[in-house]
Order: sequence, then C-alpha cells, then structure tokens
Amino acid sequence: MTAVATTQAILDALKPQQTPGQWESAFVRAGSDWDDLTVRAIVLGLAPQLHVRLSQWPVKMPPSAAAKLAVTYRAQAQRNEAIYTQLDELLAACQARRLQPIALKGVHLAACYYAEPALRPMNDIDLLFTPAELPQAEALLAELGYGGKYKPAEMGAGVTKHTSTFRRAAGAEGSTVNPYLSAGSDRMIEPHTSLEESWFGLKVDITPGIRERAETAVLGQHVCRVLNREDLLLHVSLHFCFHLIQGAPALVQLTDLLVITQAGNLDWKTFAARAQSYDAVPYAFTGLKLAHDLLGAPVPAAQLTQLADLTPPTLRRRIQTLGLADILRRTQQKPLTSITQRLQRGFQDRAATAAWAADWHGRIRVWRTLLQPARTDTGQMLLQKLGITDLNDETDIHG
Repeated sequence: MTAVATTQAILDALKPQQTPGQWESAFVRAGSDWDDLTVRAIVLGLAPQLHVRLSQWPVKMPPSAAAKLAVTYRAQAQRNEAIYTQLDELLAACQARRLQPIALKGVHLAACYYAEPALRPMNDIDLLFTPAELPQAEALLAELGYGGKYKPAEMGAGVTKHTSTFRRAAGAEGSTVNPYLSAGSDRMIEPHTSLEESWFGLKVDITPGIRERAETAVLGQHVCRVLNREDLLLHVSLHFCFHLIQGAPALVQLTDLLVITQAGNLDWKTFAARAQSYDAVPYAFTGLKLAHDLLGAPVPAAQLTQLADLTPPTLRRRIQTLGLADILRRTQQKPLTSITQRLQRGFQDRAATAAWAADWHGRIRVWRTLLQPARTDTGQMLLQKLGITDLNDETDIHG
C-alpha cells in the first residue's frame, strides 16, 4: 500500500458514517497492510482514535496490530491525565493571582469535543493571556518551577503569537521531534498573547474580539475560559492551514474540525462573517473542505459554496485541487542534514508560504524575508561559514 492509500484507510475508518463491512472490504482491496496501518496511525497521532473505532467493529485484525494500537491508546490516556493534572495546578495558581487565561486547542478539545480525552494527542498546553497579564503569567510559571526560553518575534520564521515557552527540567526527558511520540512527563507551556498565525511574512490575526466572546468550560478540575464554538472552528481551521504551510503534522487538526462540526450548534452565518472580517476565508474554506472530503465532516454544502465564492479566484482554484497527497507531501518531510539542504528547504518553505498570499503584495512580503539571513538559524550558520560576523540587518522582516 502507498502512504496515501494507507493514510486514507485510517481516515476512512474515522468517518462518522463508515460501516465495518465497507471499510474492511476497501482495506482488503487496497492491500490490507496492517503493520503499515498501525505504524502510520501512531506517527500521525491518529492511533488512539483508530484503536477505539476498530475495537468497536467485528474486524479481523492481527494480534500484533491490535496490541500496538492498544498500547498507544493507553499511553496517550496516561499522558493526557498527567496533562490535566499539570493544567489544574496552573489554573489554580492563575485563579489565586486573578489571571484569566483562555485555554486553547488540545486541552479544550480533548475535554469538551472528543468522546474521551485520550483520543486527542497533546504535546503542550496553550493558554491565551492578555499582553498585560503576560509578565505575571511568566513570573507565576517560574515560581512553579518552569524554566523559560525566549525568542524575539522577528527571529526565525517570525512567529508572533508567543515568544516564550516554559518547561520543567524533568519534562524535557523523552522528548522527540514528532509530537505524538514524545514520552516526556510534564508538557511545555506556551503562554500566548494573540492568536495571530505568522510565517515568513504571511499573517492572519483573529485575536480582536476573541476575549469578549469567550465562554467557560470545566477542564480537569477547574472552570476555565475557552473560545466559543464559531471562534474555535475558525481558529482550528487557521491553525490546520498554518501547520500545512509550515510542514508540521496536520491530520490531528483535521480530526479536530471533524469533532467540532459533529458537535453541531454552529451559527454558520456568523462563522462566515467572522472569517471574512479577519481576511481568513481561504483558511476556513481549506480546513472545512478537506475535513469534509477526507473525513466526512458534516459541513453544509451551501457553506462550502459560500466560502469558495468569497475566496480570491487564484487561491480558490488552488484550494479546490488540494488532497491528501498534498498534505502528506508537505507535512512528511525528511530531516535536514546539511546547509545545502537547509537552503533548499528555505526556498521551498517560502514558495509554499507565498502560494497562500492573497495578492502580489503578500507574496513580496514573504520573499523579502530572504533578505534577512541573520534572522534564521540557517542564515547564521551560512554567515559563520563565510566568515561574516557583523551584518547590519535593519530590514523589517514583516515590512
């Protein structure tokens, strides 16, 4: 079986309307490689969901494959239990200092949208603070034993939503490049001050109004602020697209879109208007279209048509041709082992990013980031190799 065929078999199993007989017949016709299916599900972060689904079906699965999925599911359940214990400690400390963070992504979705928390892999805890709260939040984390790492927003690809991460020393043990294979104990804390996605000059910010519309939910043992349903759907759609742009694992985010739309009670008119107000329509269209096409997410056809019509024609045509092969090609890339490969990847990453810009102004902003070599790790390595130690780089990476 090809990587695309195996991955599609995993996604097909997770479709809400899928039947055991139809799935097993299609899997057998495709080659029924159980070893590849289970390993790929683990790597993609989909093993817990696949385990639960196949356990409910009368499917003939080899014992070794069933054991791999079961072990991964149990390990994820233990990790998530530890994450919510860690979150409880942090939320209690925030409450004592009258800080009111908004819980984002995994800790919200696992508790409120998935059938059980173990189904949603998590590798960090994302909390949104106001800029005024951030110094207090960082001081609080230090008091709780977390060490901070800081990176200026203008460095690297120009990520702006958070410029610091916090982890206890013991939490770094067992960490891996793949977020779904990490066996570390405590998870990293990422204190955000915005929901702006930014990558090599491409920016979309949906933060304005988010805090005023926030709701509350019970996460672990504490009540916490969370995004309302329409904001959550837009945020996850945007986050999925930027994972795709960045070449990061993205299929868990696609299942996030499935469970949010399955939960229902979405105000689609408000969602479309909000996406339009943030200039985020292409990202909303992409996420929902792919979730619908690949996972059978219950997105109304009229809504997809409306989002398509609101998307600039060039982007619309590109989005309409995206499929699973494109996702895997972008998100499953080999590690870099030389400066030459890093330079090639730098051009490839900017080309992939520029393709999402709505106009030529946006594309120029992306390509201009090549003119600030001192702001990336690869650029610094190259300058050091060339013996250049004093480079006056005053160009605004986002200008």
